[in-house]
Amino acid sequence: MASDVAKKNPVKHARLIALAKKMRATSLTEANGTCLTMSLEFCAAASKLNIPTTLVMWHVLGDPLYSDHWAVHIDEDQVIDLTRIQIDLTLTAKVVFALSNYPQNFGRPRFYKTAPLLDEYRNFQACYGNKLPPMLIKNLRYLMLKEDLNYANNFQHFSGIVSAILSYMKFRLNFGILEFSDHLKKRQKELSEK
Repeated sequence: MASDVAKKNPVKHARLIALAKKMRATSLTEANGTCLTMSLEFCAAASKLNIPTTLVMWHVLGDPLYSDHWAVHIDEDQVIDLTRIQIDLTLTAKVVFALSNYPQNFGRPRFYKTAPLLDEYRNFQACYGNKLPPMLIKNLRYLMLKEDLNYANNFQHFSGIVSAILSYMKFRLNFGILEFSDHLKKRQKELSEK
C-alpha cells in the first residue's frame, strides 16, 4: 500500500497536492476515458519526486459509460483522483478524496503496485508517443491479473482467485467487443468510400 505521505513528510504531501491540481481534468470531455493514463502520468511525476504511490481501481457496476475508474492511492484512506469530475460532474478544487467517499456502484477497490504498470506504460509510450495502442491496456490488465492472483494465492483466498479471473475475463470480453466494433466501423467507412 501507499505510504502515509501526509504524516511522514508534509512538504512532499503539499508538493503532491500542488502537482495534482495542475494535472487534473477540468472538464468531463478532458476526463472521459483518461483516468488510467492520467493516474499513470501522475505516478510517474510523483516517482520523480521520490514519493511512493499505489494505483487503485474500482470496477464500476451498472454504468453504461464506464467499466472501471482509476485514482492514485497516497495515504491509508485517501486517493488523488484527477478525473473525479466523471463522478461528481461539478468541478471542485479538491483533488484528495476518501476511499469511503465513492459511490456504492463502485465495487471494492483493488490496489496495484505502480512500478510494473508504469514500466509497461513507459515502454509503450517510448514506441508510440501519445497514441497508445489497445495492446497496452491488455498488457496492463494482464499485469493486474497476475498481481491479483499472487495476492489471493498468498492468502489462500480461493474466492479472490475466482474474482480476479472473472474480472479479467469480463475485461477481455468487453475489450474484444470494442475492438470488433471498431473494426466494423473502419470496414464500413472503407466500403462507403469506394
